[in-house]
Amino acid sequence: GGGPVTGTVREKLQSCVALGVLTSKAAMKLEVEYCTARRPSITLRGSSKKYRQYFEELSAEASRALEKWRVLVVQAKQKPRIGAFEVSLVWTHNGYPYKVCLFSKLGTRLWPSCSLLASSLLDVLPHDGDVVRIKATDASGGRGIPDTHIVIEDPDSEQVIRSAVTGPDGTAEVMSIAEGFYNVTVQAEGFSQEQALMTLRPGGEMEVIRMSQSPRSPHESVAKVDTSVD
Repeated sequence: GGGPVTGTVREKLQSCVALGVLTSKAAMKLEVEYCTARRPSITLRGSSKKYRQYFEELSAEASRALEKWRVLVVQAKQKPRIGAFEVSLVWTHNGYPYKVCLFSKLGTRLWPSCSLLASSLLDVLPHDGDVVRIKATDASGGRGIPDTHIVIEDPDSEQVIRSAVTGPDGTAEVMSIAEGFYNVTVQAEGFSQEQALMTLRPGGEMEVIRMSQSPRSPHESVAKVDTSVD
């Protein structure tokens, strides 16, 4: 049978985790497109029951190995292709849908190893303990600011280590980052850019960065000063 999630698929998932678009809180599904044609028939060999059995086996493996993430295994909505047993990981982040194909029977001409597929996914998925949580708030510290761009740099090399965008509540999760000092820059529309040197600890307290609303155009304040002099 087919093996674990490897190579470019693994790299693609790891980069989704690193960029913060695949978080430990994501509602993930394994979407399976499997052939439902009647078998055996004049033109098709094998047994249609086998496709259903593999689907059920994958469901059982996923609920056992990936229990912490509550990954649902669902049948794909589109009309399945003949001979298909295609497995994709699907989720949404900030309202955008994501889909990564993990296994293709049409591509490999093999059946998957459901246990290898589930356990290798377990290696890649983000764990709560690996997560640094950063929240961008207004100056009062009360209201979270959504769609804030966060860039985390190594303070010595100035190399960008991670980047993320905050969700509706103003928080972002940054995965797989070593504990240490980082330059953290936050930018949001209508607010002044803020930069801070921070100690980031995976699994630690939420880091809060307060942002000041950017002043209106400088001409207005100058005009006010002029009138007071009169």
